[in-house]
Amino acid sequence: MKKFLLILSIVSFRFFSFAQEAEITLPQVTTYIPAAVEQKLVITAEEIAAAHYEDLSDLVERAGLQVLSYGPYGLESKPSIRGFTDETVRVVIDGICVNNAQYGTFDFSSINLNAVERIEIVRGGFTEGVEDEGAVGGVVYITMKKNEMSSSLNAEVAAKTFFNTESFLDSAFQKLSYGGRLGENTFLNADGTLNYAGNHYLYKVDGNLSLCDGPFGAGEGYFLGAKNAQVTDGHGNASLTHYFGDGNYFSFGEIFYGGHKNTPGPVNSKNPGLQRDYNNNFSFSVWNPALADGLFNLKNNLVWLCNNRFYKDESGSEDSQHFINTIKYTGSADFTSLAGGRIRQMIGISSDITNLDSTNDGQHIQFSGVIKETTKVAAAGGWSFSLPLAIKFCANDDNINFAFVPKIGTAWEAGKIKLFADLYRMVQFPNMDDLFWDGAGYHGNPELKPESGWGADLGFTLRGEKLNGGLTLFSNYYKDKIQWGSGTTQNLSSAFYLGIDFNFKADLFAGFWTLDFNGEYLYNRLLDKSNKYTYGKRIMWTPDLTCTLISAWNFELVRISLSAAYTGRRYTSNLNVYYLKPYLLLGLAAEAVPVRGKFTPYLKADNLLNWQYQSVDGYSMPGISLTLGAKYKFF
Repeated sequence: MKKFLLILSIVSFRFFSFAQEAEITLPQVTTYIPAAVEQKLVITAEEIAAAHYEDLSDLVERAGLQVLSYGPYGLESKPSIRGFTDETVRVVIDGICVNNAQYGTFDFSSINLNAVERIEIVRGGFTEGVEDEGAVGGVVYITMKKNEMSSSLNAEVAAKTFFNTESFLDSAFQKLSYGGRLGENTFLNADGTLNYAGNHYLYKVDGNLSLCDGPFGAGEGYFLGAKNAQVTDGHGNASLTHYFGDGNYFSFGEIFYGGHKNTPGPVNSKNPGLQRDYNNNFSFSVWNPALADGLFNLKNNLVWLCNNRFYKDESGSEDSQHFINTIKYTGSADFTSLAGGRIRQMIGISSDITNLDSTNDGQHIQFSGVIKETTKVAAAGGWSFSLPLAIKFCANDDNINFAFVPKIGTAWEAGKIKLFADLYRMVQFPNMDDLFWDGAGYHGNPELKPESGWGADLGFTLRGEKLNGGLTLFSNYYKDKIQWGSGTTQNLSSAFYLGIDFNFKADLFAGFWTLDFNGEYLYNRLLDKSNKYTYGKRIMWTPDLTCTLISAWNFELVRISLSAAYTGRRYTSNLNVYYLKPYLLLGLAAEAVPVRGKFTPYLKADNLLNWQYQSVDGYSMPGISLTLGAKYKFF
């Protein structure tokens, strides 16, 4: 640790003492990087732009993962990976974990996809990166755009309809983005959006006002129009990056989101609410990629995260305010060329302090952090080994939690085939709501133990010219899972998980036709013998199968893609009495080639089968919709 702090001091002095502008010369680093054991599903900015996703939850669902949605654009949605949801799925933006300290989750509508350079999804708890630790279900890594070698200014507008004659033109989306040089070595990227979603979609109910299931609105019943689901929101993103020689740079980043959201509640609710969210992420980063003649790189991040939420229901019986402010530092050193390039050593530290002032939780201060290292070794015969080790802690009021999180993995690579296996521990500390919540007849529990468990993966990947992909067999045992019961939070259950992840992409006929197939099969059972009613039952909300198939054709004048997303049966409680039926969502997107290199029209149709379905019990989801839009490149 002393050596790490010495290196950090030297680099900080070097940064603050540079006096002369230098040309941008990226370092020449010769290194042998061992094969990665961590498996990532990668979505690039080009793929995001071509698919015209509305928000991050839309993208995650098209990647073959389950999303628990309470409505269309702007309303709450939660990702689920391998049956784990909410705070067990971490979201990391440019090396900073941004999960909310109060709820443990991340607002997927708060990210402007237009400003994203790359998204990487890791399933499971085996993570080799040292940016943060705490993944149980998985991690969503987001890299924001930072520099453009040539200046560009782009605008996009789109309008959406749910074919509701009472409100035919339902939603409007506007985007504006700029990227370019302010000077020889200084770059600016800026993006903004302004969106209005009326969300006046139609949903079908039966004679008992229960939601119907099935395609084309078949069967007895009648349609109603969704009410109190309007969302008005906007994003602001800016990144200023300056290079000062040999690829070194510092960067200021700002990500802002403001949302005014009407929350309808379940369809039988007579007390809808209004939620206002204001999130701010201001960051300062320094990256030195080739210190000591390319032996290692060093990255430092200092971030202020601010999440403010105001909620009031229609009757005025509940009026709550939640203010969350977090100061977070992360630093990492990556030694890429040890032992002739056959050893890679990564060291990282993350620490933060959070101040919470909440109507329901009261006022609290939380300290948390992680120290993590990952050693990767390349051995003979195509073998490589990875040893990530982490120590994490969390302290608030009289609660102090420590955990040691060991992991080990190995991979063997020969030609286009790679085989891998790993074993890892999982630990999830209670969030501040779990500990301190008090309101609406429920209260938190300061005596909670952390959730914990073990997991293992075994799989293969294929990297070919025409076919890429992989398959992973995984198993998890998890205990002391925190659930709400008897009016409070308790460590109620343990469970066993077994499943298969898969992702394959085929490139046919010289790129004319591409196929993407992603998904997850999951078997799980509750193992708490103290509850005879739930022992051996399936965990609520977890489908046996989720998968997505996307087929795209690149014609001379237009690109067309057809997607099919399937979500299997889900029980509405751990008693496994009632369940939500499976559903299949078909989508179509078509984008013309730019007219004179500037004007690009497109259309996007969702839920072509007009499938009536529920992602979460009691919350109606929209049927068929059509979005028409256009992008214009000014320069």
